[in-house]
Amino acid sequence: MAVDITYRKLRNQANLEESRFLELYTSMSLGQTISDDQYQELLSYAVIFLRQGDATVERLGYRIALQYSLDTADFEPLLDIADHRELMPVIVAIHAAHPEVLEDNSFHRMLGVAHSKNFTSDGITRTREQLALRAFNKVASHAAIIAPTSYGKSEMMTDRALASLPGAVCIVVPSKALIAQTKSELVHLMRQRDVSARVISHPEAYNGESSFVAILTQERLHKLFVDNRGLKIDQLLIDEAQNVLSDDPRALELSQVILMARARKGDMQVAYYTPFLENPEALRHVNGADELVRARTVNEQVKVEQFFVGAPGEPLFVFDQFLARPFESSQTVPEDDADAVIAFAGPRTIVYLNRPRDAQDLARRIASKVSFASDTITPAAAKAIEAISDLVDEDYLLVDVIRSGVLFHHGQIPEVLRQYVENLFREDQSSENRFLVTTSTLLEGVNTPADTMVLLSPDRGRGYLARSSFRNLVGRVARFSQIFLRDTPKLELLLPKIYVLKSSYAPKRWNPLSWLEDRADPSKSASDPVENPLLESGPVDQPRIEALERLENIEPGASGLEGARTAQTELGRLCFQHGVHDFDVFRYELLMQDRVADRAGSAASTTDDLVALIVDIFLTGVELGRPTDDLERFRDQQGARNFYAMFLGWRAEGDPLKLMIGRYLTHWSRQQDDLIWVGSKWGEVKRFATEHTSSYVNRSMKSRGALVNLAIVRIKAELDFLDYNLMKYLEILFSMDLVEENFYLKLKYGTADRYVIALLRNGMSFELAHLIAESYREFVGADTAANTIELRLGLLEAMESANVNDILLFEVRGLIGAQA
Repeated sequence: MAVDITYRKLRNQANLEESRFLELYTSMSLGQTISDDQYQELLSYAVIFLRQGDATVERLGYRIALQYSLDTADFEPLLDIADHRELMPVIVAIHAAHPEVLEDNSFHRMLGVAHSKNFTSDGITRTREQLALRAFNKVASHAAIIAPTSYGKSEMMTDRALASLPGAVCIVVPSKALIAQTKSELVHLMRQRDVSARVISHPEAYNGESSFVAILTQERLHKLFVDNRGLKIDQLLIDEAQNVLSDDPRALELSQVILMARARKGDMQVAYYTPFLENPEALRHVNGADELVRARTVNEQVKVEQFFVGAPGEPLFVFDQFLARPFESSQTVPEDDADAVIAFAGPRTIVYLNRPRDAQDLARRIASKVSFASDTITPAAAKAIEAISDLVDEDYLLVDVIRSGVLFHHGQIPEVLRQYVENLFREDQSSENRFLVTTSTLLEGVNTPADTMVLLSPDRGRGYLARSSFRNLVGRVARFSQIFLRDTPKLELLLPKIYVLKSSYAPKRWNPLSWLEDRADPSKSASDPVENPLLESGPVDQPRIEALERLENIEPGASGLEGARTAQTELGRLCFQHGVHDFDVFRYELLMQDRVADRAGSAASTTDDLVALIVDIFLTGVELGRPTDDLERFRDQQGARNFYAMFLGWRAEGDPLKLMIGRYLTHWSRQQDDLIWVGSKWGEVKRFATEHTSSYVNRSMKSRGALVNLAIVRIKAELDFLDYNLMKYLEILFSMDLVEENFYLKLKYGTADRYVIALLRNGMSFELAHLIAESYREFVGADTAANTIELRLGLLEAMESANVNDILLFEVRGLIGAQA
């Protein structure tokens, strides 16, 4: 009699109670001793599950066969499934790790070995779905590529970019940190394939050429379009495309640049790359912009996460996502958060927390418990300690924790240092356990090799991690490049371990078990809701009209609206073009234009003048829109305005990070009050009882090291505030001749030296650009008029022989494509 098993039936508790299957499956999940006969029974269940039409039930069957093969070293069941589903990397890895399997000289085995060679190119073996995805990526003019982490989306994106040359190609990435990573990968690939093309990572590096590859955030692409009205893109590639679904300003700006590019070139080709999206049509923009986009989604399963859940002092449970059941283990979760991480850590462990402050605190706590002897510090770690001490500060917490094999990574670390931390976690070959404590920056495409994840908080920002973000996060563990190493594959990583633990960093009411039941349920959609009004399935009526009106004022004719409101003044037009979202431009443009007219003939040349100009023209008497606490402080508090005038002065003087830290510490030491403002994310006390949040710390209670750490995160936060909030007003004022040119350049680049500016516009950090200008000009040519540079042979070797800071050497290797 045919057996009809569905996922719904399996999850029905009553159907499995006291069943033989549940008894055996529980024993296997808990790692208990199972006899050969019992394993054979489990395999018979697996065969039944694999023959059902229910995809989730089939995944359960695969999970049983996978666990059996890893437990017993009998790989016949897994080989058969992998052969049937053409999971060729699994087959090749089994043969490499267990060559005795090849002693079976059956025709079937030899045929399988021969067949696997059809899936191998450039030394990499891929699954059938990976090959199909790559083929689709090559032939589909308008594509949506939907595949989990490790399926080679970054490689497909760079492949498509190079295949589109000659032509104008743009890759849009979600963060400035990813610009450098993507550029490094692209330049490395170009060297391998002997491809020559200009790679642009800054809008002002563009000099009118018709063939190039631009790697930009949406903000930088926006500026590139505004500054170059005739520019048309032939191929637009959107990385982490799921980011377009929300209604935050960055998602709206991403949609704007996509629609601008489409308006300029109707036959432009576009490709979206995303790890999770249940309904590909959710990516479609209004006005039929994406009507030709065709999607390809990967549904195959190669890895199966093992979930564990628990609370301090209580038993650790194995949680099965297929049966939605916890199985109590013999282990207990340690009371201390750091002890729990250490107890469950693998060789390379990622720890997830929501807040940068928590990430640094936990990194410190872990490091204090796993201190190594000095002779166990690897050469890579020793170099990092020296480099960070020299470029940043010897009292930076990161220096201390690296000594113990711990790193932290979050959005309030300077970009070049974040990339260096990621690389250190990848390249440190120590046999000791290594820990990376991180926040949601990990979701932005960071490539990190890890075998274990410990999630200590369910939050992302002010809400819980969405199902899509959770699956994206856990997918960062056990990447295919780790599992399927050619000579030393790690088959055990096909079952990566994910621990979801209640901690002191999590909301008190959070229930890890019920939360995990929802987030890990393989039958539930992993898509986020569509909240962007510029998407076809997003909000309509007023939200869409307002978004389209903004687009029309940036790119006339792109909105498709009839009778759209347009700016009546030059200042209003510039506000739209430079992405001002802080207030209703239509409401205030006439008032602001009059204020500009009153200042005609004068140009700001000091930071005090500039701050006063921004406040007087744009902010005084103006109702601000979205919550903008920093901008409100800037408008309303003289102390804040004085601080930003000082901070802008540091930037105009070209202060490197280390000097800026010293200036920050001096600034704090000169304050009469022991309470210093550090913002709500790092504050510990309130100045007044009426305040809603703790935004201050008592500096007299802090060591120099603690103050250095606070200075670093404040500097990054203030630089972000300048770049994302104040600099657009500087651009507008400069366009209206209200800012002196040399002063404008110093504020924007930290220098008026055109050579250094050319280096910065071509992707160098401030520290590297100044070092090259001072000591290595012979190796770097620059055409300051065209904003192009030439990296000449011998640069890296000359810097290495001079023992230049390792962080800067890492940056140079990325620029020349010397690292993959």
